[in-house]
Amino acid sequence: MNRLNNWFSVREVGPQTWAISDGGDDTIYLVEGQNCALLIDTGWGIGDLPALVASLTNKPVTVVNSHGHPDHAYGDSQFPTVHVHSADVWLVEGLHKPRNRQHLAENAIARMAPAGFDISRWAASVPHLVPIASGHVFDLGGRQLEAINLPGHTPGGLVFLDRASRQLFTGDSILAGPIWMHLRESLPLGQFLANLEMLRVQAAAWDVLLPAHSTTPLAKTILDDLIVGIGEVVAGRLVGRVEHTIAGDGLRCDFGTCGVVYDPERLR
Repeated sequence: MNRLNNWFSVREVGPQTWAISDGGDDTIYLVEGQNCALLIDTGWGIGDLPALVASLTNKPVTVVNSHGHPDHAYGDSQFPTVHVHSADVWLVEGLHKPRNRQHLAENAIARMAPAGFDISRWAASVPHLVPIASGHVFDLGGRQLEAINLPGHTPGGLVFLDRASRQLFTGDSILAGPIWMHLRESLPLGQFLANLEMLRVQAAAWDVLLPAHSTTPLAKTILDDLIVGIGEVVAGRLVGRVEHTIAGDGLRCDFGTCGVVYDPERLR
């Protein structure tokens, strides 16, 4: 079996809504309306994502990044134009700097790519990036997705609200696993907490959350768990244990359904 031809797996998570597992790592979403479709994230850029998308919809496709990290945006090079929050443009552009591309090719892609993958052609072009702001609406025809900035994991992190389908696509901003908040581009934990609390004001607008590292929807109560848990950390009543990651060390706290890895020197 050629693993390159079976890199993706697809699960329908709602009417005209598909969760695409990117080699078992990150999750890409395709959302279709009457006139066009929206592709949320592009993954590592290993599989032929445009071909997969074309097998699911024959409508024109707009592409957007939930944020600018490599496991969500290296597939951007397979598309001519990609939307991204203005605060994360620098992150996406940085992925294509020769030094960064070479480092990821040697230390990540070479290990995960299946036999038959031509790494010399990986992420070989830079797409045209279209900066957007919070409140930007993608009108797909009979279906609209509103991009909402949720600064935390990255400054330009976006979640996408589909009011008609009552779905919230959360990127890496809300996950069942630990959210990495110890990165150099991450906001202090207390600021992330304040932004989560502002998002919770709109919680009546969705029933399920669709995260970027699982094809299984999350219960909406995870947002409350995250807010309570981070609040305990920021208040000093809860302290994490050391966690070693490929992006540096931090302290990890788990809150039952979710958690964070954070920098104890950047709580506020």
